[in-house]
Amino acid sequence: MSATAMQRQVETGEIIRRAETSEWVWRDDEQKQRAFSAAAQSMICFLLYGEEVVRDVRAGDVESGGVGISTFSKLPIPMVCRPSDGEPRRGNPAPVSSDAIVDAYGVLQYAGAVAESMLASWEARSEDLVSEAAQLRAGQGRQALASLSKLVGRERNAEIFYSDYWKEAARLLRANWAGVVELADALGRHQSLSGTRSDQVLRNCQIA
Repeated sequence: MSATAMQRQVETGEIIRRAETSEWVWRDDEQKQRAFSAAAQSMICFLLYGEEVVRDVRAGDVESGGVGISTFSKLPIPMVCRPSDGEPRRGNPAPVSSDAIVDAYGVLQYAGAVAESMLASWEARSEDLVSEAAQLRAGQGRQALASLSKLVGRERNAEIFYSDYWKEAARLLRANWAGVVELADALGRHQSLSGTRSDQVLRNCQIA
């Protein structure tokens, strides 16, 4: 076995071990996929937007409020568009960029589908989203991206697959998968969490 193949085998084994949370929590694969989808979105929001941005995290069925996160602001601003810490705001305007806002939101909206695909394969292949519910959630994410993009004068067609967003979400989630698992396990038990509780769970994880 080559060194590359051996490393891939180790990584595959690691993702299987990391995904093994309390099995009794999951009623079925759909419940698990919903929890990981919502947890991944919350993780990406924590990484790109910071704390105290998420209002709540939901991993229920449609009747229970659906899957995903809600934020306090309808147009959250990623940290790359904020002034540097310690620098006064007066005379130092935030480097707000419509493209940066859209790109961060794109990674956020793709994250749920990426996490669901990673439950099937560490390679994060979009073709692994085979269930109708998973495809519906992915489509809703792309539609949300299209709506926000239009709001800031940019265009991201909901019918187009943006591979850069998918790849960046996969990179960030792989680096912080333990935190995704921790939050997904909490969502499996409680179905919804406040943003404060989500931040607390992720703050206690080792963020890469």
